Amino acid sequence: MGIVRAKNALLAAAFLLAGARAARALDLRRERGSPTDLAVSGLLAGVPAGETRFVPWAELRGLPTRHLRLQDEFLPGEQDVTVVFLAELWHALPHPPEADLLLAVCDDGYASVYRLDFIARYRPFLVLEINGQGPDRWPPAGLKFNPGPYAITVSPGVVPAVAAYLDVNHKKPWGVVALIVGRSAEAFHDAYTGRWRNLSARAAAGREIWINSCASCHAGPGATFGGTKSGQAFPTLAALAAANPEFFRAYVRHPQALVATAKMEAHPHYTDAQLDELIAFITAEAP
Repeated sequence: MGIVRAKNALLAAAFLLAGARAARALDLRRERGSPTDLAVSGLLAGVPAGETRFVPWAELRGLPTRHLRLQDEFLPGEQDVTVVFLAELWHALPHPPEADLLLAVCDDGYASVYRLDFIARYRPFLVLEINGQGPDRWPPAGLKFNPGPYAITVSPGVVPAVAAYLDVNHKKPWGVVALIVGRSAEAFHDAYTGRWRNLSARAAAGREIWINSCASCHAGPGATFGGTKSGQAFPTLAALAAANPEFFRAYVRHPQALVATAKMEAHPHYTDAQLDELIAFITAEAP
């Protein structure tokens, strides 16, 4: 039944995204011409495997865009932003039919996972201008950090339901330098095979938490995709979760309270059940 539901969700997402086709395809260039060029790689039709292409800001600005007003997104108060929805960007990229995933990679190793069903339902968007200024003039006045060259975010003003999404901040990366077009079955292959092939129900639920949240900073089992910001190897996390689950729970909720130099952000909103699910996945709990 899980496979059927996943296929139905993917079909529904593909149907919804079909209505958001961009007016033209992006011009993918072989060489970077500017620091604000967005790198794209992965499953790109006509591009040899392993090669990267670059999209100038002006190319992205030429896609169908929207002007939005965001509240307290980058600065206190309202900001006018010019955006392109990832659904539009998806259809401007020359991806093959089997592609079903966008991975955003940041300059500090952080990453965000956008599956087609998320793109269709929650409508994430790439920020091209803040208060009328493009990334070549960022950071905007009053902002102490530079969110460029690109930021991706979601907004309750666009889709109210996104406010209740678990770890929504993991879908709001800044410092985005690259997009990878991929296929979920490949990017997360090792999280579904080997010891992780036949999981308990709560471990399977924990796998979803891992993919949508933890993968932003951590690589998963084997070659499972994940950001590199953490630098903590998955076997180390698995050993800790198995040997001292209470410490693991406390660390996820309030890492700096246990290790003052911890880089990980706190997750105090995780319930006991969600932490149990996460531990069950990391330790490959069988049925």
